[in-house]
Amino acid sequence: MKVNDHNFNKERNATFISAFLMMFIISIYFVHIPWNIDRLDISESELGFGLFVFGISNFFSNQISGRIIVPKFGTSNTVILGLVIFCFCPLLLISVPNYNYFVISWIPFGIAIGCMVPTLNTQISIVETKTDKIILPIFQASYSTGSLFGSIAAAYFISYISDPRITFFFLGTIIFVYVFIFKIFGLKREYEPEKEIVKFKLPKKIILIYGFMMMMNFATIGIILDWTPVWLTRDLSAPLFLGGILLIFFSIGEIVARLMGSRLLNSLGTYIVGGYFTIVSGIVLFLSVLTMNLYFIIFGMLLFGFGTANFIAIVIREAIRISDESINITVSNLITLGFSGFIFGPVAVGYLAEYFGLTFNMYLLSIIWGGNGIALLYLMNINKPKIN
Repeated sequence: MKVNDHNFNKERNATFISAFLMMFIISIYFVHIPWNIDRLDISESELGFGLFVFGISNFFSNQISGRIIVPKFGTSNTVILGLVIFCFCPLLLISVPNYNYFVISWIPFGIAIGCMVPTLNTQISIVETKTDKIILPIFQASYSTGSLFGSIAAAYFISYISDPRITFFFLGTIIFVYVFIFKIFGLKREYEPEKEIVKFKLPKKIILIYGFMMMMNFATIGIILDWTPVWLTRDLSAPLFLGGILLIFFSIGEIVARLMGSRLLNSLGTYIVGGYFTIVSGIVLFLSVLTMNLYFIIFGMLLFGFGTANFIAIVIREAIRISDESINITVSNLITLGFSGFIFGPVAVGYLAEYFGLTFNMYLLSIIWGGNGIALLYLMNINKPKIN
């Protein structure tokens, strides 16, 4: 079969499942964060420093995987490496006996995510170019679906399994078994355009700007993933098993918007979906937090998830369109810049939470995302001749 005749359905589905499983387990762990910080008796700023270590290791892993490992061994083998490292990282985090080991345990976690996330996005971007279809929004829905079902599953595991180590050993085993499935169905190397090791160089200014927008995304989206369970259980006095409720509704909004992504982009365009949706979402979330009413906040988070869901996909697609570098290098640069938000974001959020409260961070999340929407509108306007 010729490359042009290949439909890439198996490869696409394998990538979707990988993203789903990764976020499924990560979400379950994040709902356990309040339990873990109570077990270790650590503060918000100490948790933030652990996430800072994650960001540092992820930063270097992103670049090494995109510039060395992917060209040398292929995208699928790079994903497999990440899956093998990742499979028992959450088990390690909830098993360590003290804070020092807790911080060190974020290093393999960051390395694993650095191997997987940019590489999975690269695979989907390759499939997009081969099939001439809009797939990135649907791929992003795999992350959202994983978050949704992970948050729901976390409530079950917390309610019925007293020892979280049993939960994460079971989940890690599932990931380890899936490695062999991915090896069979993952993207074959002959379909990858870049097979030479690429030396590091600074991306062009326009890629840096797109990357900065993703940086603000990752720096603040952690407020939802890492901190809303803590916020709900501490500031709003919600029981632990409801700690993931905001993540659940945020994920529902994302899933709906991402499954409709290609239709929304074709009918409304990137200006509305990427820019105006994001601005309005930030305003709605800000107003809902003002009420300090759980039901209004849930509704605000649902709309926030819907309105911001396709932001990353639009940024990646536009950056690839204007970049003169290969897909894997462009995506690696974007993801590296994006995940560098984890270098300063968790530390800043942790200290702000300790001194100003977690509610302050929710307001900050709304404001930054409104600014992200304005910045994307400006960027698309100055590159208007290159936008479909």
